[in-house]
Amino acid sequence: MLAMTVLVQGLPGFTKQSGAATVVNTHATSALTWLNKQLDPAGVQVSLNTYPSNYTGLVEGTVQIASLPVNPALQYNPNIKSSVYDNKYSGIVSGTFTGITDRNAYSVYVFDQTDIGYKKTTATLNANGTWSAGSVVFNGKPVIALVKGGNEIVGFANDAQTLSEYEVLISVKSDTLYPKATVQIKEDGKFATKGNPIFTGGDLLGYTAIPEVVGSRVAQVIHKSDAKVVGTTVEPTLKLIRSYYVPQNDPASSLGIGDRSWIYDDALGVISFGLAGDKTRAATILASLAGLQNADGSLYFSYNTVTGEVDDKKRSGSIAWVGYAATQFEKKFNDTTYRNFAVRIADYLITLQDPTTGSIKGGPDANWYSTEHNVDSYFFLRDLGKLTNDTKYVNAANLVKNALLQSHWNVTQQRFNQGINDTAGSLDANSWGSIFLEAIGRHDLAVSATAYLNNFKVNNATMALNTDPNAYNNTYQSTKLVSGYKPYMVDSGDFVNAPSVVWTEGTWGVINLFLRQGTNAQALTQSMYDLQDADVAGGLVYSNVGANSYDFHVWPSVAATAWQYLTLTSPTSIWEP
Repeated sequence: MLAMTVLVQGLPGFTKQSGAATVVNTHATSALTWLNKQLDPAGVQVSLNTYPSNYTGLVEGTVQIASLPVNPALQYNPNIKSSVYDNKYSGIVSGTFTGITDRNAYSVYVFDQTDIGYKKTTATLNANGTWSAGSVVFNGKPVIALVKGGNEIVGFANDAQTLSEYEVLISVKSDTLYPKATVQIKEDGKFATKGNPIFTGGDLLGYTAIPEVVGSRVAQVIHKSDAKVVGTTVEPTLKLIRSYYVPQNDPASSLGIGDRSWIYDDALGVISFGLAGDKTRAATILASLAGLQNADGSLYFSYNTVTGEVDDKKRSGSIAWVGYAATQFEKKFNDTTYRNFAVRIADYLITLQDPTTGSIKGGPDANWYSTEHNVDSYFFLRDLGKLTNDTKYVNAANLVKNALLQSHWNVTQQRFNQGINDTAGSLDANSWGSIFLEAIGRHDLAVSATAYLNNFKVNNATMALNTDPNAYNNTYQSTKLVSGYKPYMVDSGDFVNAPSVVWTEGTWGVINLFLRQGTNAQALTQSMYDLQDADVAGGLVYSNVGANSYDFHVWPSVAATAWQYLTLTSPTSIWEP
């Protein structure tokens, strides 16, 4: 372990704190910050004042300007300026205007607001940019409005500038969302339905009413150019980690992928937060998953965090990862809260175990037995057996171990097949498979399986902007040439025209293996840093080039970022020997 610690500290980006034993890596810190963001409330932060369900009046709230993706541009709306007049003021009322080209379309209305707003007088806009309503006597509060077309109030005196790229949609939520008003966001982040009232007769209607439907008020921050919702007061249905950050300008941003959580990523999130000592976040995910567990102990493949909609496939590898995360939580925090959750997962996986080979099949609808899934299942069942001292799980783990050595191993090529009777070449079957071999003391087999990884090496790759719909990336780029590993052998098995991309999650799996073996991984690690640096938020893109047909996208991902954080912090934080 000392040799591994020295090697890890020698990786690019590590700096030893003066006078302290701890080692700080800025890229690991950025990765954890990004993972936090993917679990915390999404997007732009927006809040509403509290209103009863039958409320029909003024609706106000605030957008946290600092949470916007970039510093927002301001627009100069048609507006008027004046002095600030006290209640019961008596005297000249005048001011200036800006942002108006057609003066004849606008006028200034002066109201005396007591129980309602009583119209006192009007003023025209002068060619020199001024206006004057003359001398006015008020019994209440002076209110000065800019009116268009004689009936639409477009603003009030001394209104702030507003954001040009964003607006807020106010809706009422009952059985669904009923849009009611769109309002502008002021430069201080405040918004109100008072921003666009209608002038009726002598009364100043000081708000756009939100009547008709009984329900809660909802505010959504809208990016105007693509109508995308970038922030909402609606609480997520599920407190799971969002697997990807999909840029607003990506055509796929409208598909809801940015709200979806794959349970494998949730497991990585739990382990990462646990390693960081963040019990609250780790428990939040586990509690949500426990609430989603099916009666048979299984979990579905992925969930939409906002709508709760599920992808109802069941895949043993992902499910095993969740069980493994629960065991890691228990070991880290000495907390058995999720023990039964893990036990039920294990009992489900055992129902998928072939009585002849001992291998666990991919799912209830599958007729294949994946090497990767069985590596996942081995470590979970092994660790659960140690925690519970239950021979059922110890024996199940040993059956999986024997299956991997006897039924998944390619004797001729001395490496792992993708699965039983599936000789296709895949990276993770041999990188993760080699971690498994090292963990069970089969270094002799790990040598050849590790050597096989050279077939997947990608050198001098680039990450450039691309508007091809099949490889879209208009956000992340790097001037650096990077190296890493691709997921599949080209035209191996079912992988026809497999993409030659740098797969960052898979590359970190290789780096993790190399660190365990004492192999220098500095060049690979630097390439991952170069790709991470393309995202100012600290996430690591899933691949350097998009390949939609194989589900590879240039989006920051939990899978890649979590593997980076875990490997940089402690390589054996996953699947310890």
